[in-house]
Amino acid sequence: MRPLELTIEGFTSFRNKQYIDFSGLELFAITGKTGAGKSSLLDAMTLALYGKVARFDGKTSAKDLLSQGSPKLQVTLRFLVDKTEYQVSRSWLYRTKTAQTTFKLDKRVDGAWEAEGEQKEAEITASIEQILGMNYETFTKVILLPQGKFDEFLKGKGAERRKILRELAGYTIFERMREQAEKQSNLITGECKSLQNRLENWGLPSAEELNQKCDRYTILNQELPLLEQAFDRARNTIAAEKHLYERLQCLAALQQEFDTLNQQSTEIIALKQQLAQARVCDRLSATWTSVNSIRQRYQKAQADAEAATNNLTQTQAALQIQAQQLQEAQAYKAEIEPQLQKREQALNSAKIYDEQRSSVSDEVKRLEKILVEKTKAIADTEKTVKAVENELNAKQQQVIKVNEEIAQYSPGGDRLEKLNRVAPLLIQWEGIHKQVESDRAKLEQLNRDLHKSERDCQTAVENYQKAEAEFNQIRTELEAARQQDRAAALRMLLHTGDNCPVCGSVYPEAHLLPALAASSFDIKALEKRDRTAEEKRQIAAANKTKAETTQESLKQQVDDGKHSFTTIQDELTTINQHINDILSTDKWELNTLKLEHKVLQESDAKYQDILRIKEKIEAEVQNSELNFDFAQKRLIEVRSQHGDAVTEVERQTTKLQEIVAKLTDIAGAQSYDTLLQQLERDKRNLVEKIDLVTQSYQAARDKFIQTSQEDKKAREYFTDATTEKAQVEAEWQNRLLAEKLTEEIFLKSQISPESQNKLQQKIETYEQKKIQLETLVQQETKELGGKTTNAEIIAQLETAVNAAEVNRKSSQDEYEQLKVWIAKAEDNRQQAKKLQSELSKKQQELETYRTLAKELKSDRFQAYILQHFEHELVAQATVLLRELTEQRYALKYDDKEYYVEDRWSGGEARRVQTLSGGETFATSLSLALALSEKLSGGAKLGSLFIDEGFGTLDAETLESVCNILQSLGQQDRLVGVITHVPALGEQLGTQIKIEKLPEGSQIIKPFI
Repeated sequence: MRPLELTIEGFTSFRNKQYIDFSGLELFAITGKTGAGKSSLLDAMTLALYGKVARFDGKTSAKDLLSQGSPKLQVTLRFLVDKTEYQVSRSWLYRTKTAQTTFKLDKRVDGAWEAEGEQKEAEITASIEQILGMNYETFTKVILLPQGKFDEFLKGKGAERRKILRELAGYTIFERMREQAEKQSNLITGECKSLQNRLENWGLPSAEELNQKCDRYTILNQELPLLEQAFDRARNTIAAEKHLYERLQCLAALQQEFDTLNQQSTEIIALKQQLAQARVCDRLSATWTSVNSIRQRYQKAQADAEAATNNLTQTQAALQIQAQQLQEAQAYKAEIEPQLQKREQALNSAKIYDEQRSSVSDEVKRLEKILVEKTKAIADTEKTVKAVENELNAKQQQVIKVNEEIAQYSPGGDRLEKLNRVAPLLIQWEGIHKQVESDRAKLEQLNRDLHKSERDCQTAVENYQKAEAEFNQIRTELEAARQQDRAAALRMLLHTGDNCPVCGSVYPEAHLLPALAASSFDIKALEKRDRTAEEKRQIAAANKTKAETTQESLKQQVDDGKHSFTTIQDELTTINQHINDILSTDKWELNTLKLEHKVLQESDAKYQDILRIKEKIEAEVQNSELNFDFAQKRLIEVRSQHGDAVTEVERQTTKLQEIVAKLTDIAGAQSYDTLLQQLERDKRNLVEKIDLVTQSYQAARDKFIQTSQEDKKAREYFTDATTEKAQVEAEWQNRLLAEKLTEEIFLKSQISPESQNKLQQKIETYEQKKIQLETLVQQETKELGGKTTNAEIIAQLETAVNAAEVNRKSSQDEYEQLKVWIAKAEDNRQQAKKLQSELSKKQQELETYRTLAKELKSDRFQAYILQHFEHELVAQATVLLRELTEQRYALKYDDKEYYVEDRWSGGEARRVQTLSGGETFATSLSLALALSEKLSGGAKLGSLFIDEGFGTLDAETLESVCNILQSLGQQDRLVGVITHVPALGEQLGTQIKIEKLPEGSQIIKPFI
């Protein structure tokens, strides 16, 4: 990056607009008195590029850099990067309430400026970092060389060198990393404690309670399917009845629609006649247009008629053969069908008995299974009754114990409620009270500062008036002395008889006056006093302006402080009154109320905890009593069900033996499935045989009908063609007569094909709908088979369904509640397990951060990386030192001390503490340049600025430094040296001089 032009206005000491043109500079010095604003030029560059100031470590706001009394701050930098010119501008306009900001980045393309990216401060700064290839921290280290720091670095001790190098190289980040690791370690420690507390306070049900819930859940799980089956049967029955009712209503609607459709038959007949007459006209129209092709049609019709006759003869013979085979198959069918029917009737009887056997056998197995379950249920229920009874006794003992314990505590009551309402107000009152005391102290300090400022302002005004009077007196004396001096000089030249240069008359001897006593020495002394008085007057004027500004600022702060103090006092009074209203007294003390509130809270908390435990135990006792009653009833019910199951098993076993005997009489040794398969196979063979013969006959018959139609059509076509051929001239009239039409009727009866299609579609739609409705009515009537129902029957079935639903839902609700409770209990167990796992992970993470914080200490990792970086820095600095000293000096480092080898002395190594001023400067400058190149990350450095390190150099060393800087300026880069040493500026040649004036610092154009 190479700067081309810098423009500043309202920035620190530069109140008025100033600019510097760097375009023709290579090596130059920025000179001026202390405080003139030399270093401010570098600050202006960093502010323009990054919106920050290097000297204040980027923490000062733009308003702090504003010139006193100036409403606007603006910095603009035009610079060159890789032969591309850019211009960045930032300005802040300060008014009474808000500051208006403007940020702009432009790029020169083909001689014209174009906006580069979004014009927002953050985006412009990001664009600058991308263009330069370095951020703010890197820029301040590689462009603004910290050369003076390396003077301390070279001659300092090991710990001091590491501290300086850590700061210069930006390795303080490792210290921040260590602090962050310790902070994270403390944070995770708190998280681990929180997880441990959560695990300790996690409420998990006991194993006994969980087992009881699970047992009840199992019982309901067994009962619900039976209740569900009963509900499903009732629901299916009413669904079938409602479906029958709907079908009956649908049948009535179909019958009504069919009757309505029959009323349209007269209209449809008329439409058919109209359509037939239109189609006759269409045929006549075709004849009208086909007269010219009649001869060709005649020849073709003759050939087609002969071919059709031959084909008809062949298909007729084939039809006779297939008819004979069909008669034989039908005779076989008539013979075999009675036998199959007899077998089928016997098999149907066997099927009925087989289904009864299977059903009764399944019922016996089911009842036997139920019998086993009921036996087990009796044992389980007896255990449950015993367990519930034990649990009930234990819970009753807990109720007695908790009643004794709750008598030891009492609730907080109204007093605690008032203190709870007052507690947040007390915190607020305490904070505001502290703020009132703080504001009172600040206001008193501001008043003292204001009184002091008023005295200082009065003193400054008096000093200014005194300096002004002294300056005017000395200026008057100086003018008088100058006039006397000029008069004396004039009198020394005049002689008697000479012409006076003032009035032009002859100077007579009688007018000769004595010579004046003033001399040029007196005038020089007065001029020196005049300059001194002018400087004192300017200083007094600046002090006066500063004092007046400070006084106005303090007055405003005092007014603001008084207003704020009054506001916060009013707020404190309001809160105090609110507290008095709640407590119904204005006599209270903060710490006493806090202590009383804490004691009441603890007592009330213990009382409420025990009360909740009591309520919980009482609910558990009530629940246990209900469980005990239910378990006893359940035991009686299960025993009754067991006896019923035994009786039913015996009855179904007897019924099964009777069915097996009847089935053996009918089917013999063969099973029903085997007989059914044989019958189905015989029937299938008969049907296949008849179908095959019938299909062959039907195919032959269809082919015969087709050939007959083709023969008839061919002969008709041939006859028509013959007639047309003989009567070509008279055909039209003959056709009209044959159709009983006249030409006039023919023309009127013609209808377009679209209209005919519409008529045909309407007729077809009517016929299709009629057939559809007739079929639906017949089908629905047949399927219903005379079944009937009504609303009363459906209402009775709905009552039965509702009763089954209530019974099922009651059990289902209890089942779902138990399911949710068990799931929640299991979830709590899983959550506790997850918390334990999370705690283990946090403990591992805590160990990692503790290890990281330990390893990042300065005596470990930082020491290693700093040592490695220091060796690389020395190697690079040695190369640069050789270039700056014409290969004379080389820098060496042995992990403890720095040495310089001098080739002119045979490579003798000397400690850096023994180097002369010029040698020290060259060495420290090499280190600064090496650091600059390493931190630049390969970015091309087109400019360097050195802002320190020249104040203590003697004349000889200064000359050596100038030679080094001139050598540095010959390396195709802009080099700027900021110094208040005039001799250095004079030896470098080109200077930019900063002059400090009352109206603000001023930049003198570069001069050589």
